[in-house]
Amino acid sequence: MGAATRVLTGRSDDLMSAVEALQGGSHVAVFVLGDSGMGKSRLIEAVVAELGSEVTPVPIHGSASLSKVPYGVLGPFIVELPVQEATSQLAVLRTLWAHLEEQKRATQKPLLLIVDDAHDLDEATAGILAELAAAGWAKLLVGAAARPGLPEPLLQLWFEGIAERHDLRPLTLPQTTEMLEGKLGSQVLPNVAEILWEASGGNPMLLNGLLDDAKNDGTLLRRNGVWLFTRHLNSHGDRLTDVVRRQLLLRSPEERQALNLVALAEPVSRELIESVAGEVAVGALIDSELIRVTDSGTGELRLWHTVYGDTLRNLISPARSLQLRQSLLRKMDSEPTSAEGLLRHVSWSIECGAEVEDRQLLRAAVLASRLYEDELARKAAGLVKDPELQMAARAVIARTRYNASDYAAARDILDADFGQGTSIPGLLAGSLLWAAVMSALGHAPAEIMDRAQVLQRAAERLAEATPDDAGNILAAVRERLDTMEAMILALAGEYEQAPAERAPAEGAPVAGVAGTKPAANTLQRAFRLCLDAARLLAAGKGLSALAVMSQAVEAAGADHDELYFLTDFLVVRSASAAIHSGDWQSAENLLTGFVAGSGPSLISFGGGVHAAHGIVLLYQGKAAQALNTLSAALEALRLTDPQQLFPLTAAMAFAAAAEVGAQTKAELFLGDFESAPAALPRYMRSLAAMAVVYGKARLGNYPGAIAELKRLGCPDPEMDTAGLELDALAFCLALGDTDSATRLLELRAGLEGPRPEAICAYAAAISTDNAADHLEAAKTCEAAELWSFAALAYDAAAHAYRSAGDTLRERMANAQRKRCLDRADDLPGEDTAKNDDSLGILTRRERDIVALAVRGLTDRQIAAELQVSVRTVEGHLYRSYAKLNVKGREQLPGIDER
Repeated sequence: MGAATRVLTGRSDDLMSAVEALQGGSHVAVFVLGDSGMGKSRLIEAVVAELGSEVTPVPIHGSASLSKVPYGVLGPFIVELPVQEATSQLAVLRTLWAHLEEQKRATQKPLLLIVDDAHDLDEATAGILAELAAAGWAKLLVGAAARPGLPEPLLQLWFEGIAERHDLRPLTLPQTTEMLEGKLGSQVLPNVAEILWEASGGNPMLLNGLLDDAKNDGTLLRRNGVWLFTRHLNSHGDRLTDVVRRQLLLRSPEERQALNLVALAEPVSRELIESVAGEVAVGALIDSELIRVTDSGTGELRLWHTVYGDTLRNLISPARSLQLRQSLLRKMDSEPTSAEGLLRHVSWSIECGAEVEDRQLLRAAVLASRLYEDELARKAAGLVKDPELQMAARAVIARTRYNASDYAAARDILDADFGQGTSIPGLLAGSLLWAAVMSALGHAPAEIMDRAQVLQRAAERLAEATPDDAGNILAAVRERLDTMEAMILALAGEYEQAPAERAPAEGAPVAGVAGTKPAANTLQRAFRLCLDAARLLAAGKGLSALAVMSQAVEAAGADHDELYFLTDFLVVRSASAAIHSGDWQSAENLLTGFVAGSGPSLISFGGGVHAAHGIVLLYQGKAAQALNTLSAALEALRLTDPQQLFPLTAAMAFAAAAEVGAQTKAELFLGDFESAPAALPRYMRSLAAMAVVYGKARLGNYPGAIAELKRLGCPDPEMDTAGLELDALAFCLALGDTDSATRLLELRAGLEGPRPEAICAYAAAISTDNAADHLEAAKTCEAAELWSFAALAYDAAAHAYRSAGDTLRERMANAQRKRCLDRADDLPGEDTAKNDDSLGILTRRERDIVALAVRGLTDRQIAAELQVSVRTVEGHLYRSYAKLNVKGREQLPGIDER
């Protein structure tokens, strides 16, 4: 479809169906019904635009003021009708038809009556329109509110099966994404669509208002071709304010009062609001879907669309807000008990200048920071006056800085109070966050724990000053230091330095130090389990690591208080295990579950989710798709990166860009990696270094690449790092180093998961160089969704068949290879050289070798240049000769070097 589809992104299915119904002969009308803001008018406009010159459009507008006047909205068509005949249906029909026929004669096109706001039509007008349509004189395109709906005469057309009805529902997330891409015309970071969809409830009118306001105030920006949020969504911009103001103009004074009270106090008792504004007003707002009852037991009221809240509160003056607060408080028996109710109560009090007790302020500040309402958190914490509570309040302010990845500011706030408390809560306040901030700033675990001894010395001084409580003080601080050590070791992934938590299964390798004392609390246990999982992951036991991470998630529980970011940390580590093992479904489930429950934290942590998706795509061989996803994730991580994933993402983006030949992009990503702080966990640090070496080798001459990859895979001869070695050798195989197959087969028995199994199956086929083995390996790689390795295996099978003179099976294997490459969708990047078409059938390694051969290098020189064996070079050249149908080097076509 054409321009109309672009106008109405997100409703294209409805658009196509409505157009086809009006073009066909079985329907005389199309009805479009939906609540306010669902896009009825936009859909009708798009249908008319799509029909274009096929019809003669005649607009008719329903009007609430004329809904009781027979034929009132037809006034412009029947002005010549004598007054005494104005109530005669037959006279009105004749006059209307004469007017319409005149328009039809002028255009020589069928009539299409376009009726908007049909719920406001009087019955007489609705009857005439239905009669015109039923008689075949004109077709109808009708829009109406879902409540009260269509007038009876029009509805009868649907009952008779000659009208098509479209009930517009809220946009789904894919429809929202489609709409945003249509409007923004560029790559949209997935969390942008997710956040806008959730905030708007899928209502197109609210979505458009939020989108326009976000662009106008800089919340939504385009950076390096990617649209992303720079901060949390503002829901009281000019566009959305206009939408809400128009809604208020339609309400009575009592309804406006009730709506304002709910906005200021939600969630709030229905009985309480009715006692102030009246039952009729509350009932009308519920019927209009402006407020809703969310708890039938208590009759709790909330706004139907949460984004209305900030806008309504912003429209209320402080004096009026205070007046409304007093009117409500006089009828309240007690203050709100729920966390959300407390937050709204404190926020309302701050907005209108009312006094709030210090402990309430601190509780609200903690809750607001956990919900990423950082501005409110800082306001509430800044108002705490009690010196005993101010240290905890400053820790909350530091947390808001951590949310924004401003680790230096968070450190400065926490450093000033570290070890200064005069009670156990004071000593412990902010200490875990302090350790997390120090880790994020790149300090080693040993250095952090050395500086943390300030806490131990402070505990000893406090114990001396209060001997009656000395035991409790020293025990609490000792436990906190142990927890801090487990946490920072887990954050750094330094599994070899930490004791094990999990009891190994029978036959499993023993991890950690025997006889280690059990964890003192759930956080300690969770972090020790994370370290166990890191050990297993480095050893190539990804599925076991994933199972241990499930234990860690269970041990951590749901309420992490000071470590509110723990869930995100656990998801990243769990996803790493799933991705390494090739359990794509588990990885997807983890990431989808995180997104579904994240809400506002998606802005802070969403970049990590997209980075994980990009790494999955790269491992699967979908380099072009991986490049798009990783480059978008990188832009999000430039703003907020609480899990310090930027260096790994930059390295993987560099590898993806190099894979598709996008040299300019690759250089930019390499610069990003080299300039990023190296605060990565140990496993991810090694993986990032491998990706960089691989990318450099793919871009051109990089002597020693294979040797360096193998060294990175075995960083410590005393430790089991078979998992790291698998990653390194997989990169080597992708670079054409078939000698790596032998070592992979030695590791095979100890590795877990579909990905290691598929890569090792390819290695086993290389060792036999048997066509049947290559085909079986290719199928295993396909089952694991490793499309690039599957293509390599099919290519090797084709070569084996050619050597055996079986040209039929050779062609079949080549066809399968092409299918895998197509499945990978591994399209060239924007900087890929445009070479002779005949060279497109070569693999990347074959192209590299042919390029060097054309330059005149011998087989041995090529082997030295690419760090592969002479046998590997010979094999690739023979396959290249066969594919290009040439007899030797002298007949090779030229190839541009990348």
